[in-house]
Amino acid sequence: MFNGGRVLFMLTKKALTKFIEEYISEYRRFVEESYSKRKDLFPLFNSYPMHVIAFLSPTATLIEYVSNVPKFAIQIDEVRELPKLDRKTKHYIGAFRNDYLLKIIKEAKKVARQDVSHAVADYDTYEESQKELAEYYERQYAEYIDDQIKYTVKGYDSYIASAYEVRSETLSRYEAKIYDVVKIIDSVRGYLTEALLIATCEASFDVIDEVVQDVESSLFLAMHGKYVPANALLRRILENTLTALYFDSEIGKCKVGSRTHRDLCERRDTWVEKSKKGNVSFTSDYGILGRLIDPDTDYIARKILGQTNPNAPQKFRKYILNIYGDLCKFVHYGGPTLVERFSLEFARFDEKKFEEWVCRFRQVFEIYSIVLAVKFPQVLLHYEKLIGTLETFEQIHLLTPKQEETFKEETKNPA
Repeated sequence: MFNGGRVLFMLTKKALTKFIEEYISEYRRFVEESYSKRKDLFPLFNSYPMHVIAFLSPTATLIEYVSNVPKFAIQIDEVRELPKLDRKTKHYIGAFRNDYLLKIIKEAKKVARQDVSHAVADYDTYEESQKELAEYYERQYAEYIDDQIKYTVKGYDSYIASAYEVRSETLSRYEAKIYDVVKIIDSVRGYLTEALLIATCEASFDVIDEVVQDVESSLFLAMHGKYVPANALLRRILENTLTALYFDSEIGKCKVGSRTHRDLCERRDTWVEKSKKGNVSFTSDYGILGRLIDPDTDYIARKILGQTNPNAPQKFRKYILNIYGDLCKFVHYGGPTLVERFSLEFARFDEKKFEEWVCRFRQVFEIYSIVLAVKFPQVLLHYEKLIGTLETFEQIHLLTPKQEETFKEETKNPA
């Protein structure tokens, strides 16, 4: 029913139109046949012809009856939320949950007769009608639920207000660091994406937009004091970028059209579509990292990393596993020790945790940049050429000048 949201009930406009037509027709017939002398009890009978407007949302339907119009008509409007009722119009209004409508959608005549009988029972004897009214009033919830929704949402809005305060505090202290992250996002979206396309790194190109969105979401969460999910997203970013490079690297080694090439392309496409990851693990010796970071790649990458992090482990793959393991603790339940994270506040500014997130983001970006440069030097070449058109202060380099110098030396004279 809607492309932008989750559809809870498949209630169609066609089915709803037919239900309303049959309901009103049977309602009028039954009143005329059985209660012709008491027509004043039935507003749907006395107001005919009428213009029926049904507002169909994903979870509920609001039906408004405009009385005494020149010609009977039915109008179905699909909406994301039910409109606010205007009591001044004095129109007859009914509200229903869609799951209830689906139960009765093929019983319009039966429901019409029941509603007429309920109206008479209400008028004659209140106590006798109570049992029958249970189901009837289940549909007449509009006013109550509207007030309840407003009350609940208002309370939750007050609860999350602390996140806006955290954002203000974060911006006031870390505007420069946030600027650096945003510049990386813009550079990846605007220039690295094009470089990947030029170099025909198909898997990396296919996932780069989702990776950028994950980075933006991670930054948003960190700025608003939600540090745990912000760090959890960094693990997903590391996994997706390196897995994409793995497929691009493995496919690049194969002869185009060979069985191995076709098999890898099929596995790549399956992974990109997120239908399943396949039976290749990420961290095992013979998994994604084990194949992507072969001994030659490990040696050169460690030399490059040493220009910014001389205290890193002697093996580059070990360094990645350390970072990955650190990020995993934000994804998996960590046991009773996480009780200290419990808070009655939605968000709370923590200078140390935000700085740690910035550090982890830079580590993830550096790992990706180094592996990309070693495995696909042509991407680095295209990227540097593209950003070369920018002012110097606007350029975001994948490698530092010393790292690039080391990269050129090691690839020219490999050990």
